[in-house]
Amino acid sequence: MKINSTFHVFAFFMAVLMFSTPFAILAQESAEQTDVVNAESDAKQDANADVNKSLWIGLGGLLAGVVLIHDYACLLSVGGLTGTYFYRPNPPVERLIGKSPEYVNVYSETYKNERAKLQTLWSTAGCVGGGAVIAGFAVVGFVRLGITASLSENGEQD
Repeated sequence: MKINSTFHVFAFFMAVLMFSTPFAILAQESAEQTDVVNAESDAKQDANADVNKSLWIGLGGLLAGVVLIHDYACLLSVGGLTGTYFYRPNPPVERLIGKSPEYVNVYSETYKNERAKLQTLWSTAGCVGGGAVIAGFAVVGFVRLGITASLSENGEQD
């Protein structure tokens, strides 16, 4: 009878170990997934807060103005806009202190990607806006030249 009781105790502990391991693994995976989701949302919020929108809009406007310098300057504008995407600063280290390695990896990559996306978006908006202003000045200039030319032609005919 004693062997039978020992067997039951041993079988009970084996069952507990076998069935508790998947739950522990599931709990750990769930915690890691929550950590990843938190890292992504934190990185997106921080990147949005860290991007200086007026700086990137101004840079885009300057890139639009570069077109007036030389015939091939549009290539410089395109290169500048491409450069705004490839400039990806690292997140501040103090935000990552005490975080898990998974959190740090996901946060860093998401932060860099979000920063690049926002910088490109705002510099493109500045470039389009600067191009519109330049086009507006050009139209006004051509209209004035046209009016002046027509007035001078009419004055010469009289």
